[in-house]
Amino acid sequence: MPRVTRPPVKAACLPCRTSKTRCDGQHPCGSCSGRNRECSYRPSRRGGPRRGARYEEAQRRPTTVNSLSSISDVADEIEPFLDNMIGLVSPFAGIHNLDLSPDSLSTGDGAHQFWGQFTPHDDSSFDSVPGHDVGSSVIRAYQSEAEIANAYYIYIHPYLPLLPPPAVPQQEDHPAVIRPFGESTQADKSHMPYWPTSSLSLALSAMLVLIPTAEDIFPMAETNLATRRSYGQLFAQAALAAVETETDDLSPGLSPNIPGIESSQAVNALHPQVPTQLDPVLALVVLSIYEYCQRGNVSRMRARGNQAITTAMDISIHRLDSTMTDYSEAQRRAWWMTIWTTYLSSSLHLSPPIVSMHDPRITTPYPKFDVYLEPWPIMMKVQEALFESNKMVQNIERVDETAVLSDFGTRIHKLDSNFVSLVGEADRHLLTTFDGGPEASVAQTMWMISRMLIHAARTRLHRFRAFMDIPLFLDNYCDLAAINSENFPHRSAPKWVTDCEVSFPFTEQESSNICLKSSLVVTTIYRNLPYANPPGSTSSSSSRTYPKTIPYFACSAMQSCYSLLMLLHRLRASLATDRLANCYHMFHNPTPASEIADAERLSEELRHGVEILGRSLKSDVIFEGVGGMGREIEGAYLAAFPNSSEI
Repeated sequence: MPRVTRPPVKAACLPCRTSKTRCDGQHPCGSCSGRNRECSYRPSRRGGPRRGARYEEAQRRPTTVNSLSSISDVADEIEPFLDNMIGLVSPFAGIHNLDLSPDSLSTGDGAHQFWGQFTPHDDSSFDSVPGHDVGSSVIRAYQSEAEIANAYYIYIHPYLPLLPPPAVPQQEDHPAVIRPFGESTQADKSHMPYWPTSSLSLALSAMLVLIPTAEDIFPMAETNLATRRSYGQLFAQAALAAVETETDDLSPGLSPNIPGIESSQAVNALHPQVPTQLDPVLALVVLSIYEYCQRGNVSRMRARGNQAITTAMDISIHRLDSTMTDYSEAQRRAWWMTIWTTYLSSSLHLSPPIVSMHDPRITTPYPKFDVYLEPWPIMMKVQEALFESNKMVQNIERVDETAVLSDFGTRIHKLDSNFVSLVGEADRHLLTTFDGGPEASVAQTMWMISRMLIHAARTRLHRFRAFMDIPLFLDNYCDLAAINSENFPHRSAPKWVTDCEVSFPFTEQESSNICLKSSLVVTTIYRNLPYANPPGSTSSSSSRTYPKTIPYFACSAMQSCYSLLMLLHRLRASLATDRLANCYHMFHNPTPASEIADAERLSEELRHGVEILGRSLKSDVIFEGVGGMGREIEGAYLAAFPNSSEI
């Protein structure tokens, strides 16, 4: 008699998973009943169904494309890819608002419980870790303001330069390793060896506690992730409370020229050249980034940024002039980083900034990194251009028969010309050597980020004309359309698509080429972004898994990944129909004799670009608000290349 093999159950109970015992899926299960132990379940986080018959069928399904010029036919080519992707990627991927989980809506503070169960980027290899329980979670902690400041300059300052250069030599990072007590991932202030003294040090601690320690051998295990999340919220909420207290005590103006202010300056424990009156402003900027990167809450990100702007204007750091020297660098940096963050939140929130950077009330000069080529002007221009690009994208979808199409096309052409000018300006840093000064590497990184954002803004503008917003990812974020299983693929184009074709001043091929070139530039920048490099560190960058960056620019990667994958499927469709001439605009000096080799080279270039973006975002997976993007890119990559290993 043939052996009957039972398929594995959809979910094993926790005790069976921990002991690696086969579970029958009952409640209680047979294994737990026989051992007289408590049997409990929670949903798996492995990212989708197993690769069964449906997956194999999708692999064998032929690609049928009749025309590359219609939306429905391009969608036909992508449809098998989507079948693969749905089985590989969790529907919880993308930008996740931890404050809108079902538990948090009902209880007010239960987001950690819900997302601890359904975190989309939890490594499946950590699903069952023998002996790994809440009590084995570890978090980093610091025992003085000086240690917090030192960690800030290692992990945060390279991507968020809020403070002047360090006042003391940098030391190797030696955080205290805390193992919380009890059976709960809930944060407890009493577990910390030191409690920060200001809103700024509390806000910085909220970011730093998210970074796993070297002793955490399973950093993405569910309990470890939940523990770090809980302590991050504890610090963030304490920082916000401290902001309110400190704001009440602020003097009405911080300028050294205001009589009586000099004597009121207190020495800041984080940096002696930063007046304590700046703490609530800078704390709100940090909390703004925290709300986006960790909590995935764009509305709160914008609220924190707006509060930082109003607090900064209340103490008059927007109206300094070049003759003021005392504290001026700290004040200048605080003001312009606040403006910079506010514009970033405006782009993500699709709402105008509450204060324009061209407001005539602003007289404060840009700060300085003391390098040959200062990035501050381009940093601000790019944020403004990014917002204008997002605003134009909104307008594209609103084009209707009452729109003045000629004017619409003129505005797009003017905006693109501005992007081209900024691209040329941003490229200047490639000819400069940043090898001197305490912040030379920081200046270079900010140049790289600015260059990335302007290319992402241009891609965002042109991708509508190039790809007509065909959905590619499962979740809706970064204004990319999400897949709707009920009506995908589209069989008729939305009216705004037809209007866009008529009014857009670029052809589909021109916009596709722009998306290709800009997306490849973004991948190159992502590959070259620096890891944190603590003094005394001997490990190579390849061994540093978490984190690489402070990923407030993660949408640049998603825009670029979308373009690269869409171009890949268009290329494959052309190969399938023997019409590679339709892709000649993407080749270099193509001929009928070389077109297949050209297509192969381009396919590998597109594949490598997606790999780079996925690997980069995966390194920042500890930030839960945007961490799912890395998983979604990885799922898209595996769906497009099903015989490949993980990124």
